[in-house]
Amino acid sequence: MAKNHGITNVAVLERGWIGSGNVGRNTTIIRSNYLLPGNEPFYELSMQLWENLEQDFNYNAMVSQRGIMNLIHSDAQRDAFIRRGNSMLFADAGCEYLEAKEVKERYPFLDMDNARFPIKAALAQPRGGTVRHDAVAWGYAR
Repeated sequence: MAKNHGITNVAVLERGWIGSGNVGRNTTIIRSNYLLPGNEPFYELSMQLWENLEQDFNYNAMVSQRGIMNLIHSDAQRDAFIRRGNSMLFADAGCEYLEAKEVKERYPFLDMDNARFPIKAALAQPRGGTVRHDAVAWGYAR
């Protein structure tokens, strides 16, 4: 609040112990690969905040932007992920559509043909990744 809006007289109170709420339970994946117009800008802003969080806190939250990849197993999924990818590109969130050959080149250990659900393609977001959610809680506690 202080950094973005100049508001400095705010106190954050936690009813329980630090990390007892959602921050202690939430998923560790950070991404902005959403479809709906209202969600995409919100999660893209969140992604940008994650990218600077460690510097803002001066604390290692273990943010690791290794990228995320959603595998496509059917024609219907391909249609849905192409739609999602177009929405992401329109919102400047960045993504890549990968044909099966490209997936295999990047991740040769994946069983492309003999798996229960053969991999036909993928939608990747290179800026996506993971964060250590309990480290975030301790960063706020400092």
